[in-house]
Amino acid sequence: MKLLSIKEELHKNYIQRKGRFTIECNILVFSTEEIAILQKWGHWFKALCDGELSPFSWKQERFIQVMKGEEEPFSLHEQAWYKYIGRKKVEALYGDSLYANYDPEEEGFYSKEEGEFE
Repeated sequence: MKLLSIKEELHKNYIQRKGRFTIECNILVFSTEEIAILQKWGHWFKALCDGELSPFSWKQERFIQVMKGEEEPFSLHEQAWYKYIGRKKVEALYGDSLYANYDPEEEGFYSKEEGEFE
C-alpha cells in the first residue's frame, strides 16, 4: 500500500469516526452551503489546523497556510472555515453584546435634545 493511500485512509477514518461537526457560534452569518461544509468537514479542518492530522496534498497544505494567515482564503472550504474561526473570535471578544436588541422607541434611546428629526 502506498504512503499516500495510508494517509488518505487515516483521514477518511477520522472523518467517519468524528461524525457531524457542531457549529459553536451563531449560524446566521453563514450561507446554507457554508453550514453544510462546516458540519461535514469541521472536525477534519480542525484536526488539520491543530496538527492532529498531517496534510497529504497541496490543497491541504494551502488550507493550513490560509488558516495561519499566510494566504488569503480562496476555495469555499477555506472561506467557510476561515469565517467560522473569525466568528468564534468575535463572539469570544464581544460575547452577549452581539445579541443585544436595541429598541429605538425605548425611553432615552434618542431625544429632541440630541437633534431628533421632525
